[in-house]
Amino acid sequence: MLYAATRATLKKEFGGGHIKDEVFGTAEDDVSLNGYKKYLISQSAPAPLTAAEEELRQIKINEQIDMKNETIILANTLHTELKDLPKRIPKDAARYHFFLYKHTHEGDYLESIVFIYSMPGYTCSIRERMLYSSCKSPLLEIVERQLWMQIIRKIEIDNGDELTADFLYEEVHPKQHAHKQSFAKPKGPAGKRGIRRLIRGPAETETPSD
Repeated sequence: MLYAATRATLKKEFGGGHIKDEVFGTAEDDVSLNGYKKYLISQSAPAPLTAAEEELRQIKINEQIDMKNETIILANTLHTELKDLPKRIPKDAARYHFFLYKHTHEGDYLESIVFIYSMPGYTCSIRERMLYSSCKSPLLEIVERQLWMQIIRKIEIDNGDELTADFLYEEVHPKQHAHKQSFAKPKGPAGKRGIRRLIRGPAETETPSD
């Protein structure tokens, strides 16, 4: 503790600007020439990464190499009814879907464009999940701003079994849970209302002249 407490004072007296490196050692070999060379090598080496961080680093490298070849293509334009929609969702790959949802709401017939982003969990590779996640927003921006498609709802699902008629209807027309809170007027104190104040007019306050 004494050495640790006086280290800053010693550096100040010696001249902190003249000190290039600080080496800490627990044995004599740590502060030898060979130990100092090992210290320099360790300082120039990259920081240790966890297994997940190393995997992400490799993914970033691969994406930079293949970035020019990565494009979004149109897979199919099959006529699909609502009852057949779950069958169009792949169970082993991610997809973007644009579905024209034809339905009736409050007596009005509507045709609403719904964007569905399906990602079947961890059956896809990390690279595929990252690419689909990062490309989603640019795709929607192009579709809405350049193609003038009015997307009513954007949905993310794990599998096609979620796309039931009730689920899609509630997503497009969510129920409103608005509760009006009434505030009761506070009542005055029961019984006495306090002492009445007598307010005199100007004529009453004037002193009669003799």
